Amino acid sequence: MTAAVIDDSQDSDTPDTANPWTGPIAAYACLTAACIVVLHPTAFAMANTWATSSSYIHGFVVAPVALWMIMTRSRRQLSNGSILPGLLIMCVGALLWLMGRAASVSIVEQLSFISLLIGSVGVLFGARTLQDWNFPLVFLFFMVPFGEIIVPPLQMITATGVITLLSVLGGDIFLDGFFITTPAGVFEVAEACAGLNFMIAAAMVAAVFAYLHFESWNKRVAFLLFAVGVAILANALRAFLIIAIATLTKNQWAIGPDHLLVGWLFYAMVLFVLISVGLKYADTVRHRQPDADEVQTHKRLIMRTGIALAVILITAAYSLFIIERPVVRAPPSSLTLLNAPGWRILPPPGNWRASLPDADRRLAATYASPDTNVYVSVGYFTHERRGAEIVTYANRAWDSDYWRKAGAASEVVYLFGQSAETEIALLAGPERRRLAVATAYWLDGEVYVKPWRMKLAQMKARLRGENPAGGVIMVAASYHLDKDEAVSAIRSFTIDVEPLQAWLDRNIAP
Repeated sequence: MTAAVIDDSQDSDTPDTANPWTGPIAAYACLTAACIVVLHPTAFAMANTWATSSSYIHGFVVAPVALWMIMTRSRRQLSNGSILPGLLIMCVGALLWLMGRAASVSIVEQLSFISLLIGSVGVLFGARTLQDWNFPLVFLFFMVPFGEIIVPPLQMITATGVITLLSVLGGDIFLDGFFITTPAGVFEVAEACAGLNFMIAAAMVAAVFAYLHFESWNKRVAFLLFAVGVAILANALRAFLIIAIATLTKNQWAIGPDHLLVGWLFYAMVLFVLISVGLKYADTVRHRQPDADEVQTHKRLIMRTGIALAVILITAAYSLFIIERPVVRAPPSSLTLLNAPGWRILPPPGNWRASLPDADRRLAATYASPDTNVYVSVGYFTHERRGAEIVTYANRAWDSDYWRKAGAASEVVYLFGQSAETEIALLAGPERRRLAVATAYWLDGEVYVKPWRMKLAQMKARLRGENPAGGVIMVAASYHLDKDEAVSAIRSFTIDVEPLQAWLDRNIAP
């Protein structure tokens, strides 16, 4: 009797010689989809920012541009080399994602999310492919909506540059924070005028140009830094031209829609000059001969995919069951006011109250002494969670309508038993009104005046599975010309105010 012949040509160890790219590309697409699904809060937050902010709409095109860069210049390498570099990137990215999640720092989460996608390339396609595609993969970080933290410094650089250039025209010109006074009126270097949009656009254009026209990382990075510097200086020059034109024409030009037209024409000219400079120093691009593809077996592909997927799933599980586990804690029915011997408690001012939109409980009051007045706003949070973060841009001393931030100063303030250098926000309101505001945070009875220290404390607690109550306290005082009079009033109050724990003991939820 003849034995049956079994066809084992489709065994899992058999390589797909027809198109060796099909399996790994499909596996990477599945890994990316899994990463988006299980870490969806981060992915959706990025996409929402792209869709709602003109500063970050470029996020939608970053991945296609990176793919185009890979197809344009990269050698064909497939699953070549060790998976260890990619796995290390994934593990570090996962750890940083958990830390960012625990501290509610979106930019850390999002940078780590991109790192996971980059590390997955190294795991599936190998170390040599990771090295070959390094520049386009780093380009993916442009998907992260970064830059908000540098807007105030950019505003100050722009304002200082404008004042320096306007001094050439002569006349009475003054700088008060972000407000520039000229004979034509008062101009504000607002957040939209900081030049963040153009700086990001210039950096992206420079990155693509550098990849296509420079061979070394040193030249690429140098050109990228040069482009960022040119963009910052160009924005100051643009603001100067707009204010100068408005001043010389007595507000007949550069005030309405032509304001934007002048700006974008100027930006287009700057990009043209930037690319022209880059072409002058461009390298002769050497066309690389394609490397032979390493044949990938199904068994190895499944193993590599499983390793990468395990890192992603373990990360998501730790976040779900430890960091994000539900907290059931009722806030106090109402908050009692802080006690400060020697100060009378009056109703809060009608024209200032801190922006604390997501606090579980809020209170505000005016404290009056024989010499001065201060205004206090307090926000109480039962615990940190999405949509109700304690340290966030939404919790601030100004509303951007009646009050706007005009600058900042650093002063030593004695607050709740400790003396620390504290940032003082300087606010400008109608009729030349000015406020100085000191902000402090508390978590589980500990006081923090540095936002990053507060975030670090939150991160440590939530990584341990804890999520204590916390809050924000803002103390403000008015001033006319010298902020020191407001800072002195704030110090007088903070020295007299009761210990934080005494106030917390009165406000523990039943």
